[in-house]
Amino acid sequence: MITTSRRPTKSMRTLCKDLVTVLPSLKKVNRGKMGFRAVLEKAAEIGAEKVVIIDRWKGRPGRIRLFEIGEKIVQIPPQLYLRGIKLRREFKIEEVSIPRTVFIEESEGENDEIRKIREAFSKFFNLPKAKLNDKNGISFTLMHFSMDHENLIRVSFYLMPRKIEVGPRIRISHAVWDI
Repeated sequence: MITTSRRPTKSMRTLCKDLVTVLPSLKKVNRGKMGFRAVLEKAAEIGAEKVVIIDRWKGRPGRIRLFEIGEKIVQIPPQLYLRGIKLRREFKIEEVSIPRTVFIEESEGENDEIRKIREAFSKFFNLPKAKLNDKNGISFTLMHFSMDHENLIRVSFYLMPRKIEVGPRIRISHAVWDI
């Protein structure tokens, strides 16, 4: 389940919608005036075992928090602080159908922070890892992690095998692991 903090902006709602499009395991829930406990009750009501909350900072998406729901509610590291996003509508691509199969790209030569975030996402979203050449010929969505020109971690989504970036693109300023 994915939702926003209270009083979400249009870009926060659109980011949630975009993430639901590329990550089929997510279900978007409008938070409205629900408090944190009500959000978790709603998650239990719809059978969600995990919750993603996108918080606002200075009027834009600023933080992503991951929670597991069981007997206790546990926040799962990392807590990601965002520097910027580029939404699907900003990619100016023709309307394409997004495959329901998603892989996280596993590449060599990454720095430790990218590797840790990739592993955490793979585990939290239950997404298999694959090398780019592992899935020749089939259509799937690839979640790719890289460093951008400002040394920020960038999470991008590509339609494969055509290698078209379909968005959203998320730039992470830093990750907090001790929660």
